[in-house]
Amino acid sequence: MKPLRYYQTFRFKVVASITLVHLILMLTLVIVVVQGQERTMDRVLHKNAESLARMVAIASRNAVLTENLGTLQEIVRYALHKSGVRRVRITNAQRVVLERRGPARVRARWLTVHHTIRVGRYPVGLVTLSLSRSSVLRQMAAARDTGLLLTLVALILGGGAGWLLSRHLTGDLEGLMRDVGQLGGNDGEEERRVQVRRHNEVGVLSEAFNAMLARLARARRQADIERRKQAESERLACLTETAAAIVHEIRNPLASIVSGVELLVDDKGISETDRHEFVAIVRDESRRLNAVLQNFLKWTRPAETLREPGDLNAVVAQVVEMYDLTLNREHRHVFRMELAADLGPVSFDADQIRQVVWNLLLNSADAMKSPGTMTIATAAEEDWVYIRVTDTGSGVQGSAERLFTPFYTTKAEGTGLGLALVRRIANAHGGWVTITNLSPGAMVVFAITREEGRDRHTVGG
Repeated sequence: MKPLRYYQTFRFKVVASITLVHLILMLTLVIVVVQGQERTMDRVLHKNAESLARMVAIASRNAVLTENLGTLQEIVRYALHKSGVRRVRITNAQRVVLERRGPARVRARWLTVHHTIRVGRYPVGLVTLSLSRSSVLRQMAAARDTGLLLTLVALILGGGAGWLLSRHLTGDLEGLMRDVGQLGGNDGEEERRVQVRRHNEVGVLSEAFNAMLARLARARRQADIERRKQAESERLACLTETAAAIVHEIRNPLASIVSGVELLVDDKGISETDRHEFVAIVRDESRRLNAVLQNFLKWTRPAETLREPGDLNAVVAQVVEMYDLTLNREHRHVFRMELAADLGPVSFDADQIRQVVWNLLLNSADAMKSPGTMTIATAAEEDWVYIRVTDTGSGVQGSAERLFTPFYTTKAEGTGLGLALVRRIANAHGGWVTITNLSPGAMVVFAITREEGRDRHTVGG
């Protein structure tokens, strides 16, 4: 199983979740507190500014009525000495400025208040005060910095608490994961278990996992027993089939040999011609019996495959020529050679390829009851090299795959090992073999890999 990255673990998700919750809560708290404190200080500042403006209005009432500018200047200078006051302006009822101190324009962050100068119910002037909010802003910045510092501390504490909590929660899970990962190396043990560390949800899961392992172990033991029984049954069936095939193949030539020998021993009334005929029968049947045993030995004792670079076309042509000079005299089949001009480098076991071509020719010749045509071709395609044998016979009746089964044959005197050996040699060369029906006849394709150098191994089944 692919190991988890840290950000995929449950521990990381717990720590990240707790830290994120702390961050959101602390930032919200800081924003609410700072904004609340700012509103409170603004209200206090506004109240103080209104009180000062009222005092200036009362003090300057007579001076405004008499337009005593000296007194107004003293009052304005007094007001400017108060904390935070940046601008003072006094006007009469007609909005004419009688006295003004401070900048001509009011800045954006200043707090400005107005108070009317009255005599009885009648307004006679207006006092305008502008105060700086710098003290409020400094206190807000200090409060904000303090809040951020507390937020950072809370994040550290929350992250640490989350890590400790996640370690407590995931410790048992990690232990369970380690135990499960180590089970792969304990295949030989009859009983495999994981450790139950604590009586919690993970402990319950571990107990359930152990119960499942016990059931799997029992099922595996039962499956092993059934598999051994099946293998033994198949082995006995194979031995029975092999013995029956050998008995069938040996019975007829052995009976002919016994009959011929008895007639030769009891030579009463046997002519010299008959004697020679019986001797020929004994000789031919003995050779046939020897061929059966040789094929069986080839099947039971696979030969070692030796792949060496060579001329595949030359080997194929040699086998076809030998077959034509020996076994083809009776059938008189016509051979058509279509060998590729350039197969490229090919490594193969020459003796085994000769056996393959010989068996394919025998198979095609037996498929043609009357004289016909056999086409032997070679070809190459990328990493594959092909030998194709095509005949004009009756084709394959039934399943072509069954022809490659050991000891299966449709011939009266066949052993059923020829095509089975061909497939075994194909497998040893990293290839395959197939039979396809044509109209008329059939085509056998034998394919091997194009392999350089030497590759020694035993021919597989």
